[in-house]
Amino acid sequence: MADVGTWEKIQQSVKETERLLSKKQNNLAMVKARQTLEYMVKALAERACIVDGDMADIIDQLYDGRWIDKTTKDRYHKIRIIGNKAVHDGNDSSSDANLACQLLSMEYPAFAPRNRRPQNRTANAAPPARPRTDGPNRRRTKRKRSPVKDFMRIFIPIILILLLIILIRILIPKAPEENQPTQPQTTIAAPENPTDQTIADPTLPSEETPAESPTETTAPPETTTAPRVYKTTETLNVRAEPSTTARILVQLAPDTEVNVMGTYDDQWTIINYDGQDAYVATAYLTQ
Repeated sequence: MADVGTWEKIQQSVKETERLLSKKQNNLAMVKARQTLEYMVKALAERACIVDGDMADIIDQLYDGRWIDKTTKDRYHKIRIIGNKAVHDGNDSSSDANLACQLLSMEYPAFAPRNRRPQNRTANAAPPARPRTDGPNRRRTKRKRSPVKDFMRIFIPIILILLLIILIRILIPKAPEENQPTQPQTTIAAPENPTDQTIADPTLPSEETPAESPTETTAPPETTTAPRVYKTTETLNVRAEPSTTARILVQLAPDTEVNVMGTYDDQWTIINYDGQDAYVATAYLTQ
């Protein structure tokens, strides 16, 4: 289940996918289905405290943590693969587009808030199956603990104990050293400056080591990159935002050179248009 804002975002994206499919824009419909899946996976990952990995890896982690069942995992991967083919290979298959939309319609209602129900397409349609929140699985999901919390609960006490041991070892050696007047350091140091004995004591921890460590490992990161020049492979829309429904700033003819500033995601590329950032479909650029 997602919050109201995320649910409305997912619902709107599903409607856009269905609209593109109804207009026979199969390629864009598959791309939009994958984008909708990203919203759904991100919502689940936030609840599961998963922060690392690409979408395929996060889906597997959700399954391993029992946030989704095997059927849902397989559907997620199928939508992801179909969307990748549409973005990278220009797939325009109507059967793949229909399959992606059908799988998406089976899974997205599970994100509806408890006080709202998704509208069925037909009055007699049965509600979609939600295997990961029904019966015993639902109770098991509520009791599921985050792996991060388990890690912190086990290792924080260990770290505190280690720090306490280190602190004791630092403080305890000072007492016997003060009671041993026959030590070489005590007889050599000048009596007017007793603090020299403590500094010259080889048994005490060195105060210079922590200061030297940062200079050995710190390296200035490179934060700037030069723009890269790409060419369009066919007539290409330059949009104000990374969305197929965003406002079109201009249309570029084939073989037009553009300055690529970076990538927004695996679907959209950021270019420099008229001194400002604009977005074009990555699939239609080449070096």
